[in-house]
Amino acid sequence: MSVLCAAALFAGCGKVNVGYVDQNRIQNEAPQIKASIEEMQGKMTEVQKEAEQKLQEASSSGASDEDMQKLQQQMQMKAAGVQQQYAIQIKAKVDAAMDDIVKAKKLDTVVNSNGKDGVVVSGGVDITEDVIQKLQ
Repeated sequence: MSVLCAAALFAGCGKVNVGYVDQNRIQNEAPQIKASIEEMQGKMTEVQKEAEQKLQEASSSGASDEDMQKLQQQMQMKAAGVQQQYAIQIKAKVDAAMDDIVKAKKLDTVVNSNGKDGVVVSGGVDITEDVIQKLQ
């Protein structure tokens, strides 16, 4: 039985087409991604100003330390929500561009080639420039 399973497993094995992508370059060079990041930074600045204003108003009106802490937590949650919203939006854009390129180049998998979570790639197809072009 195990010989049969091993034979079935290896029967499907052929050449694996691997692509790799430099996420840092995409983040720094793709116009759509740069625009989303700039938009997020603007929104975060607004949230920060709003937080400072609300905290100052609460402090001026004699709010308790507990109320101030709750308000600060609410504003931190709002900021985290903004960051998460944009992170999801950016990931969706990059994933859609990569999916199109993966299909066009008939790649079996794509790995990240940079950063502390990256892998060292020898061979493979660099699709970074293709993704950047797709995100013009």
